[in-house]
Amino acid sequence: MAVYRAQGVWPGEAEGRIVWVDPEWQPERAGCADRPAEIGRLREAVGRALHDLDAWMDRQPTLGGRVLLQHCREALQDPAFMERVTMLIDQHGLTAPAALMEAASLVGGIMARSEELRERAAALRQTARWLARRLDGAAHPEDAILASRAFSALELLDRTRPAVMAAGEPVVVGDAPLLWGVDAVAPEWAGRPARIRGGTLILGEEDEAGGLLHEAARRAVLAVARRMKAEGLVRMKEGNVSCRIPGTSLFAVTPSGLPYESLEPADICILDLDGRVVDARRRPSTETALHRFVYRRRPDVGGVVHTHSLHATAFACTGREIPVISTELAALVGAEVPCAPYAPAGTERLAEVVAEALGDEGAAALLQNHGVVTVGETVEQAYAAAVAVEVAAQVFLLARQLGEPIVLPPEERRRIFRSMRTGYGQPREA
Repeated sequence: MAVYRAQGVWPGEAEGRIVWVDPEWQPERAGCADRPAEIGRLREAVGRALHDLDAWMDRQPTLGGRVLLQHCREALQDPAFMERVTMLIDQHGLTAPAALMEAASLVGGIMARSEELRERAAALRQTARWLARRLDGAAHPEDAILASRAFSALELLDRTRPAVMAAGEPVVVGDAPLLWGVDAVAPEWAGRPARIRGGTLILGEEDEAGGLLHEAARRAVLAVARRMKAEGLVRMKEGNVSCRIPGTSLFAVTPSGLPYESLEPADICILDLDGRVVDARRRPSTETALHRFVYRRRPDVGGVVHTHSLHATAFACTGREIPVISTELAALVGAEVPCAPYAPAGTERLAEVVAEALGDEGAAALLQNHGVVTVGETVEQAYAAAVAVEVAAQVFLLARQLGEPIVLPPEERRRIFRSMRTGYGQPREA
């Protein structure tokens, strides 16, 4: 279960399942069999749309909302636009939704060349898209909670279903419950049970967390994955994180291709060391083999972190190791960071070369032309090593601008590493 606070709301409560509304939706362009009937269908739809726009306009408390709806009304009455739509149906056999979208693109593009008409061009495109969706006739289940990165003002006013979106406050005001400013909204939410309570979205079943298998490991992986993204060691959906589940031959690993900020503990996958899925509702990371190869070779490893951090990856792209020039790298990694030879991403060959580069004691390795892998007794320790590798790479590149960096002698870096393991921080409780 995950709880998200919205920046703002149109009040109400709702319960159901998320239905993703694609902001890039396009209608089918298949030809219509009866062109006169399609033109008649279009004219009826325009008449109903003008009636609805008048009703919505009367209820808007702000001038901005009324002006926007007036622009949309004028768009539906624009002679050049409607003539183009009719021609595309009559002469080219397009369906009315496809003709609306194509005509708006053409006429709106011409309008947008004039600074004075840019607002009208935007309103034209928004209106055409809304009417095309109406004509397309997509129906939503009774318990749908609509979700999208953004809805247009007309889409928001035309709803009978509650909705949630990532975009900010709309210029219009409507009735059906709406949460806006929920940044984590993503297509992967589709089908998930959800509840709207005031300004809060609750995603997932109430008892979902309580019955989750190996919940502590999943939460530990998720926490590190989010830190990795927030602190810039990866961008978008790059990288992956795992941790061994104590007392078992299992490990928890991040799923493939999902944004970390939208993940919940239940999205983290549980596998065994042979790669078999034990419990997962998502597809595991494409680099799962890398994690399980490390765990099989290194019983001392409890966590693995794979990043694409910028400066360390620059070393990886030259095939160079990162020397130990800082006490921080010596403390957290203990030795130079070697570069494993190139192997295709997501393959067992990559897993093999990484496990070989790490050896029996290594804490970090570069992946040629790819990124960085770090390991530790815990996933938190592996993440600390990942940060240390990136900082060391950045410090080395800065130091080279001032002169030749001084590499710590092997005996000194070993001493620092041992000291970090035995004398740093607070003693462990029995």
